[in-house]
Amino acid sequence: MFNKCLSGCGNEEEFENCWTSMITKYELENNGWFNRLYGLKQKWCTALSKGFFSARIRSSQRSESTNHAIGFNASLTTNLIEFYGIYKNTVKRWRRTEQQDEFNCSRAVPDTGFEMAGIMRHASEVYTLTLFKEFQKEFMKGISASSKIVGDHDTTTIYMVTSPRGESSNKVFDSSMKLITCDCLGFEEFGMLCYHSLRVLLINSVQKIPDAYIKNRWTKTAKSEVWDKFGRVLSITSQAGKSIPWRHNITRKFYNLVLRSEDNEDAIKIIEESLQRDSLAIDSLSCTETVRVLSSGKSSSNILDPARSRTKGRGKRAKGHFEVSKKKRGGTSTSVQANEFGSKTPKPHLF
Repeated sequence: MFNKCLSGCGNEEEFENCWTSMITKYELENNGWFNRLYGLKQKWCTALSKGFFSARIRSSQRSESTNHAIGFNASLTTNLIEFYGIYKNTVKRWRRTEQQDEFNCSRAVPDTGFEMAGIMRHASEVYTLTLFKEFQKEFMKGISASSKIVGDHDTTTIYMVTSPRGESSNKVFDSSMKLITCDCLGFEEFGMLCYHSLRVLLINSVQKIPDAYIKNRWTKTAKSEVWDKFGRVLSITSQAGKSIPWRHNITRKFYNLVLRSEDNEDAIKIIEESLQRDSLAIDSLSCTETVRVLSSGKSSSNILDPARSRTKGRGKRAKGHFEVSKKKRGGTSTSVQANEFGSKTPKPHLF
């Protein structure tokens, strides 16, 4: 019963009933430890913290997931140099995994075992592969749940959604604004619609997830905002560097446009005509720019030699260690400047 009070209750009323039953059953009314624990219920009961975004990660899971993500192979005898090497390899592994996941999200199509349509298809286009799996679980729960109307006023309808296990939740749906609220606070906690909300959207034949319930952090284009900040804040001198954020962002947008149009012949025709028209416009713009450069009498292909750098002090080559030590012992060091062949008569030698 204590485990249910800890993380098995859906709302505050259910928690209070479960706690009272446990205290009464085991006669813990005068137990000081349980009384102090009840006074701190806001800090450990998951039913009382659903109004805050936590991505369903508990406090104990944070350290465990962090240790798993870091994966340091260090020990108490690891020195600073070895630690730096482990750190570099760990960061390299993170970036390689992130690039692979980003590539899979942009290219791969989720496998659901059935034909996707409506809200499921929209979720596959918006969410990453990992979040789409979570969305699919909630969607399947919504299909198996039952619902009934308990109130109606103008465009606002109140539903009661009941799961196969008998858990019920009240939903308020505004059909005109496509807004939905749930007393389970699943969206506020995780940032994605719960199965109660998905059940109501299915009943009302909503084909897309409302924009108000799509968190940017869970989408495939979550990096676009980061790239925009990168392009505004970081000063990049080269023109090629300035175009990197725009290139990544526009590639994702066009790819999502192709995904939405691949099953519609009219949409495919519109995209192909638009692509041909835009290509001609860009080619004409490039020709105009070339003519303008040639008419100005300046060539952008002139490459000048770089400025010659000189060392501080003498311009001669610094002597090496062996040359200096040999000179100190009285020996003759090798001449820095080689003589031209034939400019000096060699001395005669006796064999």
